[in-house]
Amino acid sequence: MSYEFWNVEVQDGISIAALNTGPMNYMTGPALGEFKDIITSWRDPSVRVGVITGDVPEKYITHYSVEELVVMGDDPALLATSGPDLIYPYHLLLQSLTKLPKPIIAAMSGDTMGCGLELSLNCDIRIAQRGDYVIGFPEVALGILTGTGSQLLARSIGQGPALDFMLRSRTVSPEGALALGIVHELADSARARAIEVAAGMVRQSPVSLAAAKRSIWEGANLPLAEGLRIEAEEWLKTIVTDVAMEKMRDYVATPFADRNEWVRRNGVPPEAGAAKGA
Repeated sequence: MSYEFWNVEVQDGISIAALNTGPMNYMTGPALGEFKDIITSWRDPSVRVGVITGDVPEKYITHYSVEELVVMGDDPALLATSGPDLIYPYHLLLQSLTKLPKPIIAAMSGDTMGCGLELSLNCDIRIAQRGDYVIGFPEVALGILTGTGSQLLARSIGQGPALDFMLRSRTVSPEGALALGIVHELADSARARAIEVAAGMVRQSPVSLAAAKRSIWEGANLPLAEGLRIEAEEWLKTIVTDVAMEKMRDYVATPFADRNEWVRRNGVPPEAGAAKGA
């Protein structure tokens, strides 16, 4: 399927969706509508990993179109009645990324603010491209509030840092975003690195990837007993698969001295020195 605002290509089980809405690469209502269709297409089992990036140099998803927001705000009475029909479906759309039973990677290739950062915080892995651009939530400076950003940011970096970030309308460099834990690693090319990471995930068991994702997204903010229940459910799904038995038997057949190397060889190695703690 072709789209007006997204360039989508699929290679070796990896689907790459790149936004292109013009020079500033703003998210718009029509582009969000197309993105909903892209998410639906990612439910196909042939898609093992999804990658989201920008198709405009030095722009990822700059933010939502403020021009559209001004038009909405010019009719307060209409917005008061139609607003819930806009914001709550937006929540569900972004949250649907977390419910896909496969990894979704944000390849942040340039300016990432507002909607762009909200979307990325619903992705499983965030890779920021090195460069002279900003990542953040400037909404308070515009007299508004993020649509989902306050909740997502607090759950990602903690309540105190999130309050400081939101109340001061902070935007930071890619390095600053890495230091705060907003992104997981930096790369010279976010898209190329995302594809490299995705290729490593394609080699993993899709059942165990889906299990790990659900265990964390659904379980991490629940009371411990409830989170452990979800993790137990997912563990039971993984342990009975042929892939699990094959991999575990191969590991057991490996000499003790070589087992750490087996884990490194069969995992998805980080880019040297890019992520915190690497």
